[in-house]
Amino acid sequence: MEITIVGPGAVGTLIGGLLGISGHQVTLLGRKPPENPGAPVRLVLPRQWLLAEGLRCAGPGEPGGASDAYFMTMGRHHLHAVRRPDIVRLIGAGEAPVAFFNCDPSEPIRLAVPGDRVRLCLTLMNAVKLQAADVELTTEKPAILFERSPVLAQLFRGLAGFGFQILPVDDARPFLNSLLVAQLLFLPVAMCNTTLNGFLASPQGRELASSILSEGFAAMERAGMPLAPLPLLDPRDLAARLERKPGSFETVPPLPDREYNSVLQSLLRGRPTEAAHLNKRIVEIASSAGLHLAWNWRILQKASRVASIGFYRDPSELLRSLA
Repeated sequence: MEITIVGPGAVGTLIGGLLGISGHQVTLLGRKPPENPGAPVRLVLPRQWLLAEGLRCAGPGEPGGASDAYFMTMGRHHLHAVRRPDIVRLIGAGEAPVAFFNCDPSEPIRLAVPGDRVRLCLTLMNAVKLQAADVELTTEKPAILFERSPVLAQLFRGLAGFGFQILPVDDARPFLNSLLVAQLLFLPVAMCNTTLNGFLASPQGRELASSILSEGFAAMERAGMPLAPLPLLDPRDLAARLERKPGSFETVPPLPDREYNSVLQSLLRGRPTEAAHLNKRIVEIASSAGLHLAWNWRILQKASRVASIGFYRDPSELLRSLA
C-alpha cells in the first residue's frame, strides 16, 4: 500500500520504517525539507536493529500523490498549528482513512476531515529520536490501539511480527482521555531531565505524580469524560501502585533507562514542546467544569524555567519550587 505519514517524529518515523520494511511504499512528510532525502533510517528495537531503506522523504509543498492511508503522527502543538486548507489538499476527496495518533479528538473536526474517514489511534510506547535517521524503541511491549478499519487492520497486522500489540476498538475517545491523564506526567518528568522510572524512584517524585494524576481523574470525572483502561501506561493502574506499594518504585542502584518522553526529547533538542497542550488542556477541562487544578497549574507556570535557567536537579527541588 501507499502510506503518507505527516509529522514523522520518533513514533511516526518508527512506524513508517517498519511499514516500509514490511513492503509498503511510505512517504514521510515533514515540516521542513529533509536533510538527507532517501537516506536509510536505522530502527533500534529492544532485541534487534533494522535498516529501513526506500522511504520517501518530502517537505512542505512537495507533491505527495494519492495514498491508501494517511497517518497524522505529529505532537499536539504541531497538529494545532496545521491549517485546514493544507489538510484538505493533502488528503484529497478519496476514501482513504486518515488516522490521527494521540490527538485531541476535536482536531479532525477543526481540520474538516470527513467523519467517515477519521480514525482515532493511540501509540502506547516510547520511541527516541535524537538524530534524524536514527530511532530507538525503548518499550518492551509496545501497543497500537485504533478504531476499526480494514485498511488499518491490514497495515498494523504486519507490525505484530515486530512485537507490537495491535488492539482494534469501536471508540478510541475514552482511551485518549486516559492517555491524556498519563501524559500529564511528561512535563514534570522532563523538567528534571529524567525518565518516569527515575522520577518515581524518589518519594518527592511519587508525591508529585500522585497529586497530578488525582487532579486529572477529578477533572475527567467532573467533565463527564470517561476513562478506559490502557493495556500499557494506564494512569489508574499507576495511581493504585503508588498508593499500595510506593517503595516498589525505588531501585538500588538505579537502572539505565532510555525512555525519554516526547517533551524531554524536545527540550534536549531545543525545540518547542507539547507540554502546554497537555497540561493546559486538563486545566481548561477542569476550569470549564468549575474545578481548580493547583498542581497542574503550578507546573504549567514553571514550564519556561527549564529553557531560561536549566533543568531541576531532581524531583525534590521541583517539589520545593511548587510548594
